[in-house]
Amino acid sequence: MTTQVIHGAFSPKQMKQLREIYERARAVTAQYPESHVANKAAKKLIDAFETVTCSDAKGRRWLSETDPQGNA
Repeated sequence: MTTQVIHGAFSPKQMKQLREIYERARAVTAQYPESHVANKAAKKLIDAFETVTCSDAKGRRWLSETDPQGNA
């Protein structure tokens, strides 16, 4: 799936929401041990995001370049 298809399928607001969901899932994996149910669920969510290659305007993969912050 290309970036054009992804950006065409979602509005800018939806893309922002997806990015926030992804970043919070990353924060959960950093906060809880691997055996915790929240960590397992967050990893499944992250895997779903990372199966789609998504690049920003500069050609970077924004899904793999996050700095987890906040609470999920």
